[in-house]
Amino acid sequence: MTQRVPRTFVVCVALAGCDAAATKSEPAPIATVAAPAAIPSAAPTPTHASIDKAAPAVEAGPAAAKPPEPGKPAPPAGKGTSELKQALGRSINDFTIALQRKLAKQPGNLLVSGMSVSVSLAMLHAGSSGATARELAEVLRHDGLTGDVHAALAHLAARWNHPGDHVTLVTASRVFGDRKVAFKPEYLDLGRKVFASEPGVLDFAGDLAGAREHINGWMREQTRGEIAEVVAAEDVDAATRLLVTDAAAFKADWLEPFDPAATQPVMFYGHERREPVPMMRSVQRVSTTLGLAGKLRLVELPYKGGEYSMIILLPATRGGLEDVEKGFDFERLQSWLDAAKPAPVDLQIPRFSLDSDLDLAPFIAKLGAARVFDARRAELDDISDEKKLALSSVRHRARLSVAEHGEGGAGGAIEISVGNASATPIPFIADRPFLFYVRDVRSGVLLFYGRVVDPA
Repeated sequence: MTQRVPRTFVVCVALAGCDAAATKSEPAPIATVAAPAAIPSAAPTPTHASIDKAAPAVEAGPAAAKPPEPGKPAPPAGKGTSELKQALGRSINDFTIALQRKLAKQPGNLLVSGMSVSVSLAMLHAGSSGATARELAEVLRHDGLTGDVHAALAHLAARWNHPGDHVTLVTASRVFGDRKVAFKPEYLDLGRKVFASEPGVLDFAGDLAGAREHINGWMREQTRGEIAEVVAAEDVDAATRLLVTDAAAFKADWLEPFDPAATQPVMFYGHERREPVPMMRSVQRVSTTLGLAGKLRLVELPYKGGEYSMIILLPATRGGLEDVEKGFDFERLQSWLDAAKPAPVDLQIPRFSLDSDLDLAPFIAKLGAARVFDARRAELDDISDEKKLALSSVRHRARLSVAEHGEGGAGGAIEISVGNASATPIPFIADRPFLFYVRDVRSGVLLFYGRVVDPA
């Protein structure tokens, strides 16, 4: 008779879109990361109906008065400093690029929200201890940070959940545990204060399908129907004890929309095939520069409001994407962004949609957090006294679409002139595999990373 090992999952779902306008209606209340002192916590979401009465209530107690372990911050209390939030944003970017390098050999299109994965793993890190906590801190680039890291993360995420007139960005995070898992009061308290989300209690062993539907229904509500499913049937089983879910939904209008009438079929030279794709075209004044000694061109396209942008890295040659991804780091990307200057650019970008479904577990382990996947060594005892809790999967699902404009009217190509003399636009034809990032301009955080090798 084999012993069934309790399982812990992290499921990350990210949805981004550049083809729809942000709604101006009042958003429904969502359980997102919120600043404890500035934004009230969301009301607890009722647990799954099948175990509402059966599951014992767990009262939250005060945080344990013990010093933090090396590499692990103390429970949050109050606002994080601007310096810490800046350092934390940098840690998210370093983690995103490190994960990108590990994924470089994966074939095909890719879409990953490093921010989303980082938040999910931070929730897990908050309940870890010992060597497991130190490994997760190193992978998340939290080691070396001083101050209230979780509170600073809360303030960053609270900003990402602030709706604007032209941009909608929603994040939702929650821990779900089996009814047999007794959450520690300190962990419950941390979840309420930082992640503004009461851990949900479900019956994975007795009503697996019902538990799954409850989680997916909660996520549909939080993302306003944008993400229909965060947990697939194969992601959970009766041995599941702890599930960490995280989602991000993003929609935005371009600052300068592309005119649909200018979109024409243009040959795209992919890794495995070449075929015509709908190529959007517009002449705009955008930030641009060369990088890697002229081996790539960078452009940064702003969204309306100027708070978010899409950075596109286009290799100079059709087979140059591998050279761009080799040895890539955030310092290089930041140096290119610092060097970018506004210039007229003749933009030609394919209309495309991406749908990624990845298990990031082996890549997280290769980054240095292998212990959390080993039931014999994983130390998640700050979450519960449940034995042999270990991380089994880091399931990341993301979707993104890029099109000409939002639900508002179309915009036409613009003519650029400098003084009295006409400026010749710099050609930028994305007719070969390229990389892109969606970033929060104010904080500098990279929200999404993507690779397009087949836009069709």
